[in-house]
Amino acid sequence: MISTKTKSRVTTRPTRSGLILILILFAMITASTNYGNNMAYILTFLILSLTLVTFLQTRSNLKGLEIKNVMPQPAFAGSNVRFTLEIHNRLSGLRSGIYLAPPGAKSPDDLFGPFSIGPFSGSTSEISLPAPKRGRFTLTHLILLTVYPLGIFQVHTGLKAGKSYLVYPKPAGLRPWPIPEIFSEGNGESSEVKGGDDFVGTRRYRPGESMHHVDWKAVARGGSLNIKEFSGGGSAQLWFDWSKLAGLDSESRLSQLTRWVLEADKQGTAFGLKLLDTTIAIGSGSSHTLKCLSALALFE
Repeated sequence: MISTKTKSRVTTRPTRSGLILILILFAMITASTNYGNNMAYILTFLILSLTLVTFLQTRSNLKGLEIKNVMPQPAFAGSNVRFTLEIHNRLSGLRSGIYLAPPGAKSPDDLFGPFSIGPFSGSTSEISLPAPKRGRFTLTHLILLTVYPLGIFQVHTGLKAGKSYLVYPKPAGLRPWPIPEIFSEGNGESSEVKGGDDFVGTRRYRPGESMHHVDWKAVARGGSLNIKEFSGGGSAQLWFDWSKLAGLDSESRLSQLTRWVLEADKQGTAFGLKLLDTTIAIGSGSSHTLKCLSALALFE
């Protein structure tokens, strides 16, 4: 759990509206001095007092805030990685008009919010960052920003996050699944499934597979498109192998393997993964899929 309190530097600057107001005040003070008009003095110092109170209120609007439970969502290269997090208010005052921004935010479109956070309570929020390439990255910090209450001052502070996350390769590629191998426990050897092996049953057809083993008799009877499976005295094992993707560059191979892994996970099919220096044994389930995706994201 990440819990970072707002002890970092707080920066305050006038907004565009605030700059215009300052220029107007300067002109009002100059005019009041030149003409010696008491009502003009009263109006000028009334507005100046309101401006100073607003300055203090805006700065105090970020006090007592902290960020907890920064959780990244699974992301693939070329998309955005989303983070869910909690903003907590440790003090008794209401915090209104709070915006959240990722590192490098440069425009209002990059802001998330506004949020209102009650005394001694919290609010769940989401932010997103572009993920142009695969690998391991770190969300170093987040920015809290406010212009409350009148929008004439902007106050922001950076909160350390230090949350690492993975971006998986973009799933892509048109190649069909590799043909399952028959693994013989007796001699430890494997071979591709052959039509002369013993028939053991059928399974649903996967897009891109060879039509050679389709159960056409069942299709003719109005059945679904299934593939015949055969056994040669061992067990059929499905391996997604880096070395069998000849003709593709490294990133294209990773994208193709990622697509296969996601398809196998969706269909509940057990599979193994072979990379240059990593082999992940046959398995299935969400934890197995995440293990394979992590290996693909961190390849070389």
